[in-house]
Amino acid sequence: MSIPSSAVAALAIAFAHVPPAAAQVVTWRAIAGQSGSVVTPNLPAGVDRTFSDVSIGSAGAGMVGLRVSSPSGSSGYWARRDGVLARYVQAGVTGPLGPGRGAGEAGHVFLSYVLGWSEAGPDGQRVFAARAGDPALGDAQASWGVWRWDGTKNVEIARALTDGALGPGLGAGWRFKDASDFAGARMLAGGRALLVATVTTPATATRDLVALHVPGSGNLPCALEDSTDPALSPGLVAGDSFPADWGGSLSAFAVGAEGAIYARLATSNSREGIFQLCDGAPRALVADEVTGALGPELGVGTAYFSSFYGPPKPADAGRVFFVATGRLASGGASFGGLFHHDATGNRPLALNGDTGDFSPHWLDSTFTSIDEYSLTAAGEWAAFEANLHTGDGASPIGLFRVRPGEPPEPVAIIGADVPYAPEANRTWSNFRASAVLANGDIVLEAYTNPSNEYALWLLKRGAAPRRVLRAGDVAQVPTASGVVQAAVNSFAPAGGGGTAQYDRGADAWIGADGAILVSASVNGYGTALLTATPSNPVDRIFRDGFDG
Repeated sequence: MSIPSSAVAALAIAFAHVPPAAAQVVTWRAIAGQSGSVVTPNLPAGVDRTFSDVSIGSAGAGMVGLRVSSPSGSSGYWARRDGVLARYVQAGVTGPLGPGRGAGEAGHVFLSYVLGWSEAGPDGQRVFAARAGDPALGDAQASWGVWRWDGTKNVEIARALTDGALGPGLGAGWRFKDASDFAGARMLAGGRALLVATVTTPATATRDLVALHVPGSGNLPCALEDSTDPALSPGLVAGDSFPADWGGSLSAFAVGAEGAIYARLATSNSREGIFQLCDGAPRALVADEVTGALGPELGVGTAYFSSFYGPPKPADAGRVFFVATGRLASGGASFGGLFHHDATGNRPLALNGDTGDFSPHWLDSTFTSIDEYSLTAAGEWAAFEANLHTGDGASPIGLFRVRPGEPPEPVAIIGADVPYAPEANRTWSNFRASAVLANGDIVLEAYTNPSNEYALWLLKRGAAPRRVLRAGDVAQVPTASGVVQAAVNSFAPAGGGGTAQYDRGADAWIGADGAILVSASVNGYGTALLTATPSNPVDRIFRDGFDG
């Protein structure tokens, strides 16, 4: 594949102002290490450790969380605040690290805690699930619950098998299911938390529930399986309901930066839509099988959505990005692509098969499908991967960014020449994790050829791509004798990598402020957690993204 020589010349000018490929332009610092030789405040010096469940908060701001399993005296969940790790959950103790139950339950301790998740809200409070009870009575008399850590102590916000203040808020006889997974939870600001739970009715049937925990008000129901109550049902047509199959899973839900809650949910009569929840009754923003305000704005009054893919991705000011398909009329031509919802309607941003404003704007290619699981959103920007079709029959994969009112912008295309290659004489071979920041810059985990090189890249608007981290770069490692530089042998994004999750309010490997967390093998120091911090004005990995 090739591009006009004028574009190559323009890229050559851009490359001329980029540091040499071998230059390291971002400083990475170790904040914790499994080797005892890595000084980690509040963990025993000189003692090796084992930790897991590592992530950085959706807001970034250095809010790293992890679970320590050894040494046993340090076991529990830890959170990083003000640059220092602090434990906030420990089994077998009362006090600020315990369940914080009152009255006759003041002696209760955590007997176990649910592994695999503990998430931070934008203000640093965290939410987790555990089992607590009287240690003298053992597990049989204990109960499952959900807690929030307010920065100094743990506060229980939901408990299984009670219809009281910690129950689902549906009245007498309604209780959270007695199981470790009775609720998935996501932390919001101000001590509020989203709960997606399974409850039992007074007749012992099970129902799925969405509720919002509000300090001082308890758990406030937002949506309930099979309910036709207007306050808890879809409201697309009279008497409809959510058939639900949430089962405590947050996969369909997203929390925007401002705390609004969105979900892609099925409704009765085989309908589906994207709803805003927990702000009054459920409110449909987009729905299938209808025209008008809930349908697509394609310049055709008969057009309607038929299917939605992946969770909605909220950004700023009530903006929601989503992938959908539909038809221009009943029995008519189909369409599919990326759409954008705001107060004015549901407008396309990228459309399969389009050769105009909503096309890839690369050679003579068209979109054939958009990968909904690659979609990320921040500010007014979205980024996504898509399969393309070119006039010569090729089917490459590309990475794009877009914002309302502008056409899709190709950023990186697998196998293509410059300016959509990482650099001269190198091509993209495989995209992995990615994240768009509020200024439109993209962080990409990728492999490139030759040599199948693995690296994190910064794809900045108006500039050539540059590496953020690769094997051989050095990290700053705190030791008993001072901070030393050590080479990074290998690394991977923390939290399992994948598409960024801050646009859903979830913790992963990168925060909305651009702060990155990786787990790395560091030469001479074993596995360490590394974060990127600003090194100079060219690399501000902070609130407005990478800006330089």
